[in-house]
Amino acid sequence: MTTGTPRARSALGMAALLFAALLSGCGAQPPYTKLVFPYEHTQLKVSTTLDVLNAAKSPAYQFTGFDNVEELLLTQSDTAVAFSGRRADGRRWWVTLVVFDEYRLTATRKYFILVDEKAETSPTHSPTYLLPPRKGLVFDAEFIVDTEILTTPYATEDAQKVAMIRRLAEQFQKDAAALVGGSDTPARGSSLISTAAMMTHQTFTGLLVELQKSPGLAQNLADSRGIEFPHISMNKGRVRLLTQDDLATMTLRVNFPLPPLATQ
Repeated sequence: MTTGTPRARSALGMAALLFAALLSGCGAQPPYTKLVFPYEHTQLKVSTTLDVLNAAKSPAYQFTGFDNVEELLLTQSDTAVAFSGRRADGRRWWVTLVVFDEYRLTATRKYFILVDEKAETSPTHSPTYLLPPRKGLVFDAEFIVDTEILTTPYATEDAQKVAMIRRLAEQFQKDAAALVGGSDTPARGSSLISTAAMMTHQTFTGLLVELQKSPGLAQNLADSRGIEFPHISMNKGRVRLLTQDDLATMTLRVNFPLPPLATQ
């Protein structure tokens, strides 16, 4: 016997389908918390190269049991370390990149990039279902702000924040290029680093054009919802920039919801 209104039965049916999808996907795709583990366990001004390498060796970053994960690569230079991986079908891939101070040998910048061609859940520690599934991008970064930016007398605090974003965009391209190498001296490592550099360049271009067009948006960069900006191929994104003394944290999502401040 069937009970309840048609709307209630429909809602229950949808919930059952979602729960079944969750159960069927549990063993197929590594959780976001695993992918982001080395990034989250790297502390600027404290973590050394050995600390970061050990974080990637932690059981929390191992992929035993996930048969569809491949290209788990380490790319390393004198001042940077990158970890990358992807699903066998290429629909999901990620890169963690950490840069170290040349003299102090501690982490000075860290980045995490994730691209999912058909995400069914949000890339967060407490995932929610995305209906319909979508292609999206995650870009997280924490960095020591250049002394030049901190000491330059900008007209407003908002102008200083825009300068931080512009410098970060430039710096990430340089950091990625240093690991990839040139045509004459290519580095041995993951091609995903080059792909990450290309996609973040497109993303930052849209963000900086929007900030140039509407400078007043910068005053909302520290809000929980951040600011919205257009993306050339994936609709829209949101970005939040928080600063404290000489440290800055960027949280950027394209076609994904921006995570709440409490989860940062």
